[in-house]
Amino acid sequence: MPLWNLVAAAAAAAALRPPAATAAASLAPSHPLHCPFPAQRLPRFAASRPSWVLSSGVEDTFSLFILFACFVTAFAGSDIKNLYALKDELVESKQFLWDWFDTETPPCMWSHITCVDNAVAAIDLSYMPLHVPFPLCITAFQSLVRLNLSRCDLFGEIPEALGNLTHLQYLDLSSNQLTGIVPYTLYDLKMLKEILLDRNSLSGQLIPAIAKLQQLAKLTISKNNISGQLPQEMGSLKDLEVLDFHQNCFNGSIPEALGNLSQLFYLDASKNQLTGSIFPGISTLLNLLTLELSSNFLAGPIPKEISRLENLESLVLGSNNFTGSIPKEIGNLKKLRKLILSKCNLSGTIPWSIGGLKSLQEFDISDNNFNSELPASIGELGNLTVLVAMRAKLIGSIPEELGNCKKLTHLRLSFNAFTGCMPKELAGLEAIVRFEVEGNNLSGHIADWIQNWGNVVSIRLGNNKFNGSIPPGICQANSLQSLDLNFNNLTGSIKETFMRCRNLTQLNLQGNHFHGEIPEYLAELPLTILQLRYNNFTGALPAKLFNSSTILEIDLSYNKLTGCIPESIGELRGLQRLRMSSNCLEGPIPPAIGALKNLNEICLDGNRLSGNIPQELFNCRNLVKLNLSSNNLNGTISRSISQLTSLTGLVLSHNQLSGSIPAEICGGFTNPSHPESDKTLNLLDVSNNNLSGKIPSSCTGFEGSSSQLILFNASSNHFSGSLDGSILNFAHLSSLDIHNNSLNGSLPAALSNLSLYYLDVSKNDFSGAIPCGMCNLSNITFVDFSGKIIGMRSFSDCAASGICAANSTSTNHVEVHIPHGVVIALIISGAILIVVLLVVFVTWMMLTNRSLPLVSASESKATIELEPTSSKELLGKKSREPLSINLSTFEHGLLRVTMDDILKATNNFSEVHIIGHGGFGTVYEAAFPEGQRVAIKRLHGSYQFLGDRQFLAEMETIGKVKHHNLVPLVGYCARGDERFLIYEYMHHGSLETWLRNHENTPETIGWRERLRICLGSANGLMFLHHGFVPHIIHRDMKSSNILLDENMEPRISDFGLARIISAYDTHVSTTASLHAFGYIPQNMR
Repeated sequence: MPLWNLVAAAAAAAALRPPAATAAASLAPSHPLHCPFPAQRLPRFAASRPSWVLSSGVEDTFSLFILFACFVTAFAGSDIKNLYALKDELVESKQFLWDWFDTETPPCMWSHITCVDNAVAAIDLSYMPLHVPFPLCITAFQSLVRLNLSRCDLFGEIPEALGNLTHLQYLDLSSNQLTGIVPYTLYDLKMLKEILLDRNSLSGQLIPAIAKLQQLAKLTISKNNISGQLPQEMGSLKDLEVLDFHQNCFNGSIPEALGNLSQLFYLDASKNQLTGSIFPGISTLLNLLTLELSSNFLAGPIPKEISRLENLESLVLGSNNFTGSIPKEIGNLKKLRKLILSKCNLSGTIPWSIGGLKSLQEFDISDNNFNSELPASIGELGNLTVLVAMRAKLIGSIPEELGNCKKLTHLRLSFNAFTGCMPKELAGLEAIVRFEVEGNNLSGHIADWIQNWGNVVSIRLGNNKFNGSIPPGICQANSLQSLDLNFNNLTGSIKETFMRCRNLTQLNLQGNHFHGEIPEYLAELPLTILQLRYNNFTGALPAKLFNSSTILEIDLSYNKLTGCIPESIGELRGLQRLRMSSNCLEGPIPPAIGALKNLNEICLDGNRLSGNIPQELFNCRNLVKLNLSSNNLNGTISRSISQLTSLTGLVLSHNQLSGSIPAEICGGFTNPSHPESDKTLNLLDVSNNNLSGKIPSSCTGFEGSSSQLILFNASSNHFSGSLDGSILNFAHLSSLDIHNNSLNGSLPAALSNLSLYYLDVSKNDFSGAIPCGMCNLSNITFVDFSGKIIGMRSFSDCAASGICAANSTSTNHVEVHIPHGVVIALIISGAILIVVLLVVFVTWMMLTNRSLPLVSASESKATIELEPTSSKELLGKKSREPLSINLSTFEHGLLRVTMDDILKATNNFSEVHIIGHGGFGTVYEAAFPEGQRVAIKRLHGSYQFLGDRQFLAEMETIGKVKHHNLVPLVGYCARGDERFLIYEYMHHGSLETWLRNHENTPETIGWRERLRICLGSANGLMFLHHGFVPHIIHRDMKSSNILLDENMEPRISDFGLARIISAYDTHVSTTASLHAFGYIPQNMR
């Protein structure tokens, strides 16, 4: 209300008072406020008037008017002073507030200032880069109604004096760098209608005093660090229309009192830590247009009462821990335009009623556990523009009714279990921009009608079973920019296929059977990424290909390319990654490659390249990874390698390099990580060359710096000299291999301070003793000390920990190689005793096996405990082993599960429960009533010849073989011709999924983790081969048979289903054993 209106109202009120209530003395000149009409200067008629001139009431009114005039003038004068004070605080922003510093411009005429009757009513400095703390003088504008300081780069805390602005109705401090808590005095500003504090770094909690703000209509505090529970008192803000507190740290449940906010039309509580369920009372918010609760920890079912919000236009519930299925009542939300249910742990079927959402434009159900097909009713969504259903465990075929969604621009159905061909009805999706169905089981030819999609920008059909050739008219889709057909069964030549794709920027054809030469016209396309690896391309590299002005990445690895690398490669000035591994390229590396200043990766390994490493290569100073291994390169390693300061992966192994290692070779491994370093392993591998001299101290000491190396391999060279304590600077080293050299001196005790998984110092000339500190290498999986170490004391003199305890347990099997000279006395003195014990034990086992009755899984127990104390474990030599399984690895008996249990757990072998197909059978994910989550392998018919008794014997023995890198068998079932194996469920799936389908995994695996997985897998295989007798050979070892548990530890699967290799025979037995895998009867040896 304008100040003069307030004066008039007060004057009218005063006119109703009795005359005694006022006095002329009220305008005494001693009043502290400045008044333009002091008593001595009052108009003459007001100072000495006859009693008849003015009645007492009119006199009082006039006096009150003069009083308020004094107050108003005083406030106005004070505001003017405060404006000058504000100007002084913002003097550094003079260039943005130039008129403030113009002496001829009155303060109330300054930009961004609004005055009413010379009192400041509004200050709007939004988007001004002030970069100052909150100006404290602003809190003195007591008539202020609007304050907008958003995006001003303010920092510091919000002052408590803000509570002085009692007339404030609008406060916007959003998008600054404010810290601290929301001052409690803010809750005293009872006239506030809008509070915008989002996008700051505020902390603390909301307190019940928020209930004082009864006129509040808008509260946005998103993107801060405010925590605690939401106060129930928020439910008393009856006028609240907008409530946005997303991306904070609120916890606890959503207060049911929020159901009282009948005027609310926008509620965003996403990205917090809220728990509990969505309370049914939310259905009372009938005016709600937007409801966003995503990225919390909400649980329970999605309440069907949510269907009562008939005005709802946007419902976003993704990334929560809901249970159950999508309620069918959701189809009642006729005005809904956006429905996001991704990552909600939903299961069951997608309701048919989804077709009732006629206004729906965006629908996302990715990352759920549906066991149903995509309903045909989805074709009734005529306004749908975006459909995302990736990793939703959908089955069946892609519904042909999708072709009715003519407005679809984005269709993303990747990584499900869709089968069959792509329905021809999809040809009508002429508005489609992105089409993604990779990672399914789709088959057949890629249809010609795909050329009808004139607006398509991206097509992703990779990781399916498509066959045949690429449709010749695919480039009629003129807007096509990205085409991904990787890992299918496509064939044919691409001689003219993409000639007319004038907008194509990304082409991925890897993992198919394309043949012929790589066409030169590819250089004329605006390609940035060209991936042709794992095909059958032949011929020479086309010289014109390297004339492209746009290409950033070329991957031609694993083909049959021949000839030399052309000099024209130097024309690819923007190239960042060059991969041409495992071809038949020959000749020298062209010096022109040094012109590629932007290169961060070169992989030319596995070819027939010869000559020296060109000096010009070291001009590529952005290199992060350089792999030239497995060629015929010769000459020396240039000192100019020191120019590659960003290098984190250098592999020069298996060449004919000679001379010494330059001291500068390791310089790049001490620098901060390069942006591309997360994609490369921090490794240095110069093994299998003719290098000589000393291993430079820069590679072990780095002149006081801390190395980032994870793997160092200098094995099979001619290095000499000794190692010293500077090895400690290998702070992150996981693998050290320097075997097969001529290194001498003693092993440094500092080795024991490294976190090694792999250590091989064998076949050198070390002398002295192995430090007992080596026993502390508790994580190590391979150690080899064998060689010419003289006077080395036995580990028996050291405390039994780490690898020193490896000989007393097989649950953490470590292969330790020590020269047999150390234990020769032990072998001689114990030989007679071992033979005697062995004969007694074998005789006892034979007698026991003849009389041992078949017992159930629950009755089976391990009663024999033997420990691997043979000399083989110390010597690292092949020897005859005791004829027994090491029963210290055995655990409890197996579960005997009925066929009914399996049918219930897999929903009658529903396809949605399938998590893998292997050489031995199909694997289903299941959960038993007790809550145990398991993987059930249904064996193929190849095992039907086994009788019940033999199958049970096999299962009992396989189930007893336990190791931390093997997938445990926990139960089995045999009924008629059916055989089922029940394994412990591995939460992170197979290694193959992580390596090939990055979009199917939450994140990528770092190189340190990859090395750990490799070593763990090797550890598991080593246990199968050497951990007990007779050996088990896997015979189907691949990435899909390496599973990852909840701790990302590798576990080998299917090991018990392979054939067995005898401890005494070098051939694989082809005779079917009547006993379990891993056991050969005495009469068959």
